[in-house]
Amino acid sequence: MKEEKDNLEDIAKSDITFEIKGKQYVLKVLTIRDLADFRQYIKGEKIKLVQNTVRDPEERIKLIQQIINSSIDETVEMGTMDGVCFLLWKSLVKEHKDLSLSQVDEMIDLTNIAEISTLLAQLGGQIKRPFPMKKK
Repeated sequence: MKEEKDNLEDIAKSDITFEIKGKQYVLKVLTIRDLADFRQYIKGEKIKLVQNTVRDPEERIKLIQQIINSSIDETVEMGTMDGVCFLLWKSLVKEHKDLSLSQVDEMIDLTNIAEISTLLAQLGGQIKRPFPMKKK
């Protein structure tokens, strides 16, 4: 039982402290709810694009319905600037409640996007030691 307790504590210690543009921030673990919000955000951005570019109302409605009914490839979307920005914001706002999405957008540039993407990939609540296998 002690071994399981230690592993659960390791999961809880998955927050990451890092510095960006001279200021310290704490990245909190992303949850399933955060990823669901990410999916909706991406769909919303695609719908905005259709609304702003497609002139024909019937075509606009058709395209919006396709977006609503389609699935999102989170893996691909997480690698985009928009995806990195949104997920960074979802992680940061848990600790830094005053940060807006546009403020986080201003933090990211070509000099730090690779580092930020790497940090976000580490936020899944990783376990330092795997759970012990049950003996058969």
